[in-house]
Amino acid sequence: DYWIREYEVNEADHEFIYDLLAESDTPIAAKALALAIIRRHSEQEAYFLRNELAKANIYDPRDAYAVGDLIYFPAFDFRKGEVTAIRPGNNPEHGEFDVITVTLEGEKKPRAFAARLQTPHKLNRDGETDLMLDEDLLTPEEILQGTGGALTAKIEAHLAENLDYFVQAGRAWLTTDQLIPVNIGYLNIAEALIEMEGAPVTTERLLEQVDLEPDMSQSIRIFSLDMALQHDERFVRVDMGGKPGWFLRRLMPEAAVTIPDVLRYEPVSYDRSLLNVELLQVEYALQDEWSDTPEPEADEATPQSAVFNLIYPHYVAGTMPLTPVIRRMLPAPANGVTAITLVDGRWGSKMPGWVVHKGRYIAGLGDWYKEHKLPVGARILFQPTGNPNEYLVDFKPQRAKRHWVRLALVQGRKLVFQTQQKSINVDVDDHLLLGVGDPAAIEDLRQMVELEGYSVEELVALIIPELVRNSPQSSAHVKSLYSAINLVRRLPPAPIFASLVQMPGVMDTGSGFWSL
Repeated sequence: DYWIREYEVNEADHEFIYDLLAESDTPIAAKALALAIIRRHSEQEAYFLRNELAKANIYDPRDAYAVGDLIYFPAFDFRKGEVTAIRPGNNPEHGEFDVITVTLEGEKKPRAFAARLQTPHKLNRDGETDLMLDEDLLTPEEILQGTGGALTAKIEAHLAENLDYFVQAGRAWLTTDQLIPVNIGYLNIAEALIEMEGAPVTTERLLEQVDLEPDMSQSIRIFSLDMALQHDERFVRVDMGGKPGWFLRRLMPEAAVTIPDVLRYEPVSYDRSLLNVELLQVEYALQDEWSDTPEPEADEATPQSAVFNLIYPHYVAGTMPLTPVIRRMLPAPANGVTAITLVDGRWGSKMPGWVVHKGRYIAGLGDWYKEHKLPVGARILFQPTGNPNEYLVDFKPQRAKRHWVRLALVQGRKLVFQTQQKSINVDVDDHLLLGVGDPAAIEDLRQMVELEGYSVEELVALIIPELVRNSPQSSAHVKSLYSAINLVRRLPPAPIFASLVQMPGVMDTGSGFWSL
């Protein structure tokens, strides 16, 4: 509790961290600094206690005591107790001894202990045993683990508040005095190399091309170049399957650098108990990346493939969702962006992909969607190829046939739909299938919905009548409602379904269809 609730970095700890970094030829992570702080405090406390205990009266059953004596008891976490009475002991097995009555600090009820005991006892202190070598004491590593990251966060916050003294690159820190100056010429060389490679490049590889203080340690040279790249807006730090690398911002799709507005989901509260089994099954089938569905068990086998449904926000942003199944196929989440390679399942061509963990999507698919003329509602396959960080994206072609497609249009301040026939030659989910007449008008409507703060209930009440009116059966499937609402606001299925269930005048007609 002390390290989580009470501890604050004081001046002595600040100087200790500075000296520790200054004496190191390797950058140090905040977690390692936190461990060093715990170890330092533990050693100081142990030194203090040893000095105090050297002067203290430590309980030993063989010693004699008098009323009024103050005794420290190692078996009770070195609590102090006062002898309040002494009487002769009565046990032939132990011969002559005393029984002392002691009141320990924090206790009202007195305890009895043996004194002047001549027979062996487990509390006897033998020789010069170090009283601080208690097997029950937590190690610094165990203490740090018990803070659950809270102490590391405090250390990081202190370092970030003192950037005149400390500097960070990635997850590690150095003092500002240790940084090697990196001139603009070196950064221009780095830009040229990355552009020539056409893929992320590690700092070590970039360092091979610049003559950056060769007499300094490799770690500090890498750290200094990392810092310079980090502060140059031309470069973006990316994860390369567990190791850091650098790429050029201008060569990345915008969605890989900034989460598009169409993909931003602001969590909303809803009553999940309103969803019946059928709605829960639809939610699971849709595999939306923001759904509150349970995560798979840790020991479950990694899936070999996954199929996702292309909805409008991902179509317009050129992205694909990080569904729960797809997340398990990818490298462990990293800070920022992970670079992967995507392989076109039709032609075998390769393209860069960018896993944006915070946004729960993969960017880099915009041109692929357009090249293959994939519609909103297409079913798309995603699977590892067997090569490191490489994944296949594909769709199931089929003989061209005409589908009834809902065309979304904007009339005034609302969304309306027209049905038209369109030839489609890929596998689609007909309930999710959508066409957009004027993408710019849809974007204007989305911005209006966001600006005016339309609730989920209001959107459902506006859109479900339009879908029903457009249907020959005078009903609409919940998947169609989900697909339509995501034209103007990014939402997972469950909040939409819960709002539909509570809407007055709607009726569940079965198999996922609802009518008015």
